[in-house]
Amino acid sequence: MEWGSLIWLLLAIVGAASIAGGVVAHRRGASVGAQAFGAAAVAAGVAMWAIVLVTVPVSSSGDAPAPVIVVDEIAAE
Repeated sequence: MEWGSLIWLLLAIVGAASIAGGVVAHRRGASVGAQAFGAAAVAAGVAMWAIVLVTVPVSSSGDAPAPVIVVDEIAAE
């Protein structure tokens, strides 16, 4: 597995955990500081998921050959 895939996987897992934990901390927080920490955790998780969704390629076909460009010349008459 290459480093890029490992980083995407790590960001996805930590981001999801941060969102879930932040929601729980925000809802169960007895003080304003705990609620603010929960909201910040949710925002950080959303930012991590935004990075993952923007940088992950739509498709990867592996070892696809380079495209062949064919140029036809028009003969001058």
